[in-house]
Amino acid sequence: MEENKDNFGFGENIPDPEEIRERYSIEDDSDTLEPFIDENEHREINADDPADVKAWADQFQISVDELKAAMVMNGNSVKEIKKYLSV
Repeated sequence: MEENKDNFGFGENIPDPEEIRERYSIEDDSDTLEPFIDENEHREINADDPADVKAWADQFQISVDELKAAMVMNGNSVKEIKKYLSV
């Protein structure tokens, strides 16, 4: 008897993903992870350069106007903007 390869070896008895998640919960280990060092955090966004502002807005996945508002309230430090946006 040949197993159905599309069912990953489970044959007709494919487990329900929700049941698996309930049975085997995944722990959140975010509090034990080492901080990610981002070399860009020490940069400043050049508010006078539209291309730089647009590039950072895209990086943060926000609009240029939202980034400009964040810069008015928090300065142009990438680190401070990230903290404000909680990115």
